Amino acid sequence: MSYCSDITKNRILECAKGEFLSKGFENAQVAEIAKLAKVTTGAIYRHFKNKEALFFALIEEEYNYTLNVVSDVEKKSENKTIKIDFDLVDDEVIIENLFLETMLFVDYMYAHFDNFKLIFACSKGSQVENFIEDITERYTVKNMKLIHFDAKQEQINTEIKEFEVHVITKGYITSLCECVLHDIPHDNVSEYIRSIVIFQYYGWKGLMKINNR
Repeated sequence: MSYCSDITKNRILECAKGEFLSKGFENAQVAEIAKLAKVTTGAIYRHFKNKEALFFALIEEEYNYTLNVVSDVEKKSENKTIKIDFDLVDDEVIIENLFLETMLFVDYMYAHFDNFKLIFACSKGSQVENFIEDITERYTVKNMKLIHFDAKQEQINTEIKEFEVHVITKGYITSLCECVLHDIPHDNVSEYIRSIVIFQYYGWKGLMKINNR
């Protein structure tokens, strides 16, 4: 691809981002993007197969990064390396570790803020419109496996239904997305995330530990 072609492609992507952010995937128009980028619609289609491909090109890096994070968590879960022994480790230590781990992803979101807003708020009608739900399903499976594993190790509540786990899991994932959806300043986000982590930690602990009184 030539230097001029690269410049044109980047200009198309920049204008497309603005169009998708302001109108969402469904209502964005390729003709309007072409107008903003000062190119023909044909020029856009030379670079991108269709509007879907143009949208995905904007968020592909963030999409794949998030899936890799999920895959890493699933692998740790399979290896039981994220199992927490509540009786041997201080609550504050566990919470701090969970907070720091969560902030790694949150900081990444903020470094790619507009593209995550495209995924979370502007993707209806695109191939990634169910991204949050898809991630929730994978985390639900992971959490159910951990619950059943812990049930063999110690006396916990084994009557937790999968739908309950799904709802709680989605609440957590959605709470992270809210940072972007509500434009919470980065300077304030760590306080919010710490509250979410504490709420989730004690919520799961209270739900699972029937003898923890």
